[in-house]
Amino acid sequence: MQKIFSTRLNEATLNEMERVTRKLGMSKRQFLEEAIQLRVERLSRDEHGDVWGETLGAWQRRESGATTIRRARRAFRHAFERRHGARDARVHR
Repeated sequence: MQKIFSTRLNEATLNEMERVTRKLGMSKRQFLEEAIQLRVERLSRDEHGDVWGETLGAWQRRESGATTIRRARRAFRHAFERRHGARDARVHR
């Protein structure tokens, strides 16, 4: 999926990007994507460690995925039943 990203850049930087993309025969989008990937690779090799490993570590949990799903569904069901009990049930036609 592609998203729109807007930023203010120095005019000299934009001129340089324009010149380089013409010389290489590539789009500005492709140029920026590759530049970001190269920067990430360099950070991973340097002393800063693995950027993706640090951010994706938030997904590491002590409980299993099935337990997490079961707890989330139970909480959703409880909240739904609290707001939409049998006494308030309506049939939409």
